[in-house]
Amino acid sequence: MADASIPDKPVLEGLEAKWDAAWSQQGTYLFDRPAAKASGRAGVYSVDTPPPTASGSLHIGHVFSYTHTDIKVRYERMRGKTVFYPLGWDDNGLPTERRVQNYYGVRLRPVAALRRRVHPTVPR
Repeated sequence: MADASIPDKPVLEGLEAKWDAAWSQQGTYLFDRPAAKASGRAGVYSVDTPPPTASGSLHIGHVFSYTHTDIKVRYERMRGKTVFYPLGWDDNGLPTERRVQNYYGVRLRPVAALRRRVHPTVPR
């Protein structure tokens, strides 16, 4: 028999707004520059993340690549460090290239470029 206090289905409506307000009020994810300056390098934990991809689409790979970073950042925050962890994700050239190809409806054809002698590896 299920416990009466546990709902059959979770209620997700309003959760984001509730926790966003709580975290903003508590300054949970705020980077406190004066505290960082006062504590010096030893008191700051910073993660360098690249800007978002051109497509802006998240995928399962982001879960795999960001879970361990998020755990480490939370650990350092719990240890009392001032944490700088801006949101960003993979910014490789391939997603940008694919986005441009999809936007303009074109596909890269390296053979055609080689035949026209406009490929960067072909001397002019």
